Amino acid sequence: MIFRHAPLFAPESTLRARSGGGAMPIDEIWKALVNDQLVPYFQPIVDISSRKVIGAEALARWRHPALGVLSPIAFVPVMEERGMIRELTELILEKSLYACRDWLDHNHALNVSINLSAFLLADPQLTSYLEQKTRLAGLTPQDLTLEFSENALRPHWEAAIPQLAALRSKGFGVAVDEFGIGVDMLDKLDRQHFSAIKIDRAFVQGSARNSHLRAILQESLKHGQEQGLQTIAMGVEDAADLAVLSELGCQAVQGYICSPPLPGEGLMPWISDWEKG
Repeated sequence: MIFRHAPLFAPESTLRARSGGGAMPIDEIWKALVNDQLVPYFQPIVDISSRKVIGAEALARWRHPALGVLSPIAFVPVMEERGMIRELTELILEKSLYACRDWLDHNHALNVSINLSAFLLADPQLTSYLEQKTRLAGLTPQDLTLEFSENALRPHWEAAIPQLAALRSKGFGVAVDEFGIGVDMLDKLDRQHFSAIKIDRAFVQGSARNSHLRAILQESLKHGQEQGLQTIAMGVEDAADLAVLSELGCQAVQGYICSPPLPGEGLMPWISDWEKG
């Protein structure tokens, strides 16, 4: 396993600190939308055994002309309060799909993942909308994975069942994001509704030194493996935690031990350097 033994980049908490840790005014956020300053950054997802980059998660960022790159904490809470989160989702989705098309054009067959609100599962047109968007970008549903957080899925489960099944039947990837203790979700994790689980960083970071965390991690991975789901660990920053994940059979990792979220134009050069070892 040829991974670097320490993270080469500042952790996500540092990025949050640089944003000032607070939300920006709504008029500034409207200007950011109008001026095309809200963009996806992409964090690579890397197969542990082969070290191959297999995909990337799109994460919203604000390229502020004066303050630099701001994390979602600076704008997402306000957009949620003002009912603007759908506009943000559509913007990041479209930009991410065309970025994925560009990766394919450069001979990198990478899957792109995007976070969606569980509220969108109540929209009966969601699957057809996503089919149209992927088709217009020159992609197939297999190129896109939709991530729904475990906590958000739980209260909407009954409404989510048919939509998740429809998405999977069309070939979209569907991942449970921030997966952890979630005992009441275990019997719902099957290939009819999901393709992957993403283990929350809270159960990954420190697992090499904490037997309780390791036990939770082991149980989550075991269940995902039994259901034939792809297993991805989030927030991996430490070589010792990476070794535990490898030992327990986790398939892929996402975190600063590999790379921070990168601007669209920076992903291909990073992959080229990464593949050189």
